[in-house]
Amino acid sequence: MISKDIFMEAVCEVCPATCWGKKAHCQVHDKHVGKIDSCPEWDKYTRDQEAKGQQKTVTARKEGFAWLSEQAPIVDFLQKAEEEIRDYNYMQIEIVRIQRFLREAGEGMVSQYGMDAGMPKGKGTNGDKTHAEVVRRERKWKRLQNLQDKIERINNAVETIPGEQERLVVEALLDGDKNNLIAKEIGVSRQRYYEIKRSAVMKMAWAMYGDQVQQTG
Repeated sequence: MISKDIFMEAVCEVCPATCWGKKAHCQVHDKHVGKIDSCPEWDKYTRDQEAKGQQKTVTARKEGFAWLSEQAPIVDFLQKAEEEIRDYNYMQIEIVRIQRFLREAGEGMVSQYGMDAGMPKGKGTNGDKTHAEVVRRERKWKRLQNLQDKIERINNAVETIPGEQERLVVEALLDGDKNNLIAKEIGVSRQRYYEIKRSAVMKMAWAMYGDQVQQTG
């Protein structure tokens, strides 16, 4: 009898309905894969193995970037890319907020402390306040640059997606659309949608972090 661990590794791992992240969640059964007791795909896998007369060692059956999943650094970059795609809208809003803060903070420092507000100060109340404000602005500025770099990296990666369906899926994800809505918009089944999404995200990850992957590989 095939163990549940084998099913999870051989079937769930390559199933388009499985969402991998902090938790492995099955979209079909709507639960963690570890809590699934039976599945038609498991039955099919069992029949296939019995027909062959032996239980083969589990092999990855993903296409294109299949080898990525076997390397821990790649998995990290893939998850990082997926998170950044998901946070794309939020990052744009945050960039505007920080830019407004820096603009208003700059004007406030000049009006309160004078034109030399950014210059080094001696000890004293005004000097301490000015230094604290400068440090705060530098922290905000670094965060702004980091977010802008992420946005630019995502935008450049989108331009490398050749397939129209994959490009549409990525654009919709960046717009913040839900998975079910995107699948309906492009006229495909939920399973087919997750196949397209997985392929698109892998290509995005490679475009965004391919150079770093090769350096760590």
